[in-house]
Amino acid sequence: MKRGLLALLMVLMVCALPGTSYAETTGEENLGQPIANRILSQEQSQGVDADGRPQAYWVTAGNSYMNAMFQATDIRSGEVVFKQRVPDGGTDSWANTFSAADGTVYFAMTSGQTYRWKPGDAAITSLGTPFPGEGVWRLAAAPDGVIYGGTYPGGLLFSYDPGTGEFTDHGQIVPGETYGRALAVDDTSVYFGTQPRARLARFDRASGQVEQIPLPAEYATSEVVYDMTRARDLLLLRVQPSNDLLFYDTAGKRFVNVVKGISARAVSTPDPTGRYVYFRIAAEGVVQYDLDTHTYTPVGWGPNAFPGAWAWIELDDPDFPGRSLSMTYYYGRIYIWNPETKKTRYLGESGLEGSANPIQAIGAGPGGEVYAGGFLSPPGISRFDPATGAYTLLSSGGQVEGFGRYGDHVVYGRYPNGELLDYDPARPWAYGTNPAPVTIGEEQDRPQAFVQVGDRVAVGSVPKSGRLGGALTLWDPRTRTVEVHRGVVPDQSVVSLATRDGLVYGGTSVHGGYGIDPVATSARLFVFDPATGAVVSSVVPVEGAHSVNALTVDAKGRIWGLADGHLFVYLPEAKRVTRVAALFPRQSSRYGADRALVFRGDDLYAAMAGSLWRIDPRTWKATALAGDGVSQLVTGGDGHLYYFRGTELFRRHL
Repeated sequence: MKRGLLALLMVLMVCALPGTSYAETTGEENLGQPIANRILSQEQSQGVDADGRPQAYWVTAGNSYMNAMFQATDIRSGEVVFKQRVPDGGTDSWANTFSAADGTVYFAMTSGQTYRWKPGDAAITSLGTPFPGEGVWRLAAAPDGVIYGGTYPGGLLFSYDPGTGEFTDHGQIVPGETYGRALAVDDTSVYFGTQPRARLARFDRASGQVEQIPLPAEYATSEVVYDMTRARDLLLLRVQPSNDLLFYDTAGKRFVNVVKGISARAVSTPDPTGRYVYFRIAAEGVVQYDLDTHTYTPVGWGPNAFPGAWAWIELDDPDFPGRSLSMTYYYGRIYIWNPETKKTRYLGESGLEGSANPIQAIGAGPGGEVYAGGFLSPPGISRFDPATGAYTLLSSGGQVEGFGRYGDHVVYGRYPNGELLDYDPARPWAYGTNPAPVTIGEEQDRPQAFVQVGDRVAVGSVPKSGRLGGALTLWDPRTRTVEVHRGVVPDQSVVSLATRDGLVYGGTSVHGGYGIDPVATSARLFVFDPATGAVVSSVVPVEGAHSVNALTVDAKGRIWGLADGHLFVYLPEAKRVTRVAALFPRQSSRYGADRALVFRGDDLYAAMAGSLWRIDPRTWKATALAGDGVSQLVTGGDGHLYYFRGTELFRRHL
């Protein structure tokens, strides 16, 4: 549905709540797309067309305005030979495999739709949504052409028979595990790896029996079995967060070797001799691993990328005799190396069509500039200058979960692995040094909320998938030290922060990482003393609310907050909530948005339930100023309000 029509329908259909009035959207300026062209294919595969020409297959991510796009690259010429937006299925795909049995590419979406395309076809073919409510997170092709898949949130293994066109649900392979994250298939078996706890199982293709395979004891607390490759009688699997590569002897049913800390992600299939596989180690580049001796040797090839899919291809080029090793990277790049001549070739992403990056978080800098970080953002962070109206792209920023300030610096949190970064805008941007990441640890993954308290920054965070128990971290960017307080509210995450008189006020979410259900029923507001490292007090501002979405402090020192459609006020002296009202359509937010509640003059502004609201703090009358998916809220250096919808940044003139 077009944005303009959707906005009109929302205006016509909206129903007034008690004490709420609605105003026309005036004074709003569309500032365009901060990150305009993102090429991101989370999963890739390689195969050949009917003439044997090698090809790479991508499902480049879309956004709220457009679906993902399937694209095929001819590796010899570097040309994109086919592209089509998926007719249904949203924006993201982590499941892509080429079946040598029938020469067909199969891919699926995280929203559950499945597709196929055979080189030469005029269009992709939809196979439907086989398991409604289940997203597909991995596909693998068996030698006989049967396609296997893993899902979330049910952790299912399923199969698709191209001969009959039928899907079969084989059930949850590892009890309690919600992600089917890795697959390796041979004539008799499917090996199945999971998340949020790294577990491994074997599914017998003939009998349907499942055998659980315990990982070595030192990996019992690992989080993901992420990638797997079959090589002779060996199963090679990478586990996170260590990125160690484990070698499992499928005949002897034992683990026989480990290579520590390889570079994510994939491992190649055996070379034409059957003796060697290849993978990347960050400090050593690509290495050749001897399956007979279990030793490896760097080959002198160091592509600045982690592998997504490998293939042994023929280039029909005298500089690349025999078979060369081709490696794809999720930004749309292809790297090629020939083991005989040591020649290399690089194909960039220029031929692929990208899309604007959905905005994940915004923040205001010390000079009044506005920063926008994107979802899984390969391009980086975008900085908007209110004075000039110009954007500057700061490369390699990654996925930003939240922004804050520390003196005249910008601080932000990056997903995954709970990274904290301190950027000095007075010096040139150079990711790795300015800013340089520090990791929270303690199983934290998403640093959401930031507030400066004294000479440190308080950080609220969400844990990794499958975990409950976020943290409040006291971070000193200058000494690069962290003091982590996990579980300040047991089994809840810390998603919004404010400060007054040296104390930290925190709002929680009952949710932890993806893949685990909450055990708490109501989010809390807590008061934390950085000097003692103790929680001073804690209250439930709104019974049944899943998240305290935002917090701010007024001129009188009162704490104002949002919680699932409610506005509330907390009086620190009384240590209690003195007023609460359901002013907005109820919206249960998973993690909240620390940047969603600000005072401007005598008025309070809130981003809630997809709309921008102005609230009179005296009468508690709320007026909707703009709708259609408004998210987050900051004040720029020009005194105006900034928020976003999907991929676009907006300015509200006050």
